[in-house]
Amino acid sequence: MTARVAAVAMQKGGVGKTTSTLNLARAAAVCHQARVLVVDLDPQGNTSSTLAADDVAPDQVTVADAVVPDSDVALRDVVVPTIWELVDLAPATDTLAAAEARIAAASTGREHRLRKALAPVLGDYDLVLIDNAPALGLLLVNALTASDVAVLVAEPDQWSADGLSLLHRTLTGVIEYSNPHLTVAGVLLNRVRPTATSAELADEIATGVRNHFGQVPVWLDRKVPLWQGIPDHLAAGLGLDQGPAKLRALAEDTYRPIVADLLAAAEVSA
Repeated sequence: MTARVAAVAMQKGGVGKTTSTLNLARAAAVCHQARVLVVDLDPQGNTSSTLAADDVAPDQVTVADAVVPDSDVALRDVVVPTIWELVDLAPATDTLAAAEARIAAASTGREHRLRKALAPVLGDYDLVLIDNAPALGLLLVNALTASDVAVLVAEPDQWSADGLSLLHRTLTGVIEYSNPHLTVAGVLLNRVRPTATSAELADEIATGVRNHFGQVPVWLDRKVPLWQGIPDHLAAGLGLDQGPAKLRALAEDTYRPIVADLLAAAEVSA
């Protein structure tokens, strides 16, 4: 069986894509004993700085080196260990922005650079999670082209609701031209506040998802609250399962079932 590949995506910044990627990776490793590869496809490199066991050196090979045209760097040579067992990382730095420009200048295969780079390592893992920048550019298209599913992360606010049509357009284009097997696993609502306005916006996002994406589920039963303890734990190199009871419950009730769905789909497709 080869790995299930999931792109964690939303073009709006600050919705918690990196946090979600890290927590999903942790849940896969701890709750399901799955072998996980996290691919950092954001030039900001926040996933890499949080997860890498050692600092990413300026001269170190990264994802950028593996996806640029005519590269002789294999993704396997990029992968490094992380602070968590069973989780590996393909790190990124700000060189990824220049790599995107080089990919864009290529005459052929621009959308398939990451898919090609990932192919040789898929047999080493159960799950690959791709963290993406808050943009709708060529790096996101590469991530979606390389993926089996997309996990969308939204904050219950008007900007996230308004951005669904743009993201839908990108996903539709990728499915039509690059990856006809891509599906959307669901929408995770993050940074949810205990207010009536937040609840109304969550319902609005659910309505927007139905209008744009059809039967794609919005996981209203798996909402992630706006708790400072979540990023604080990750910044300290700890999983939610290592935190107080409410964080452990969040890991168990929210991230574990999402990972279970992703892994179960991988077994069915195999």
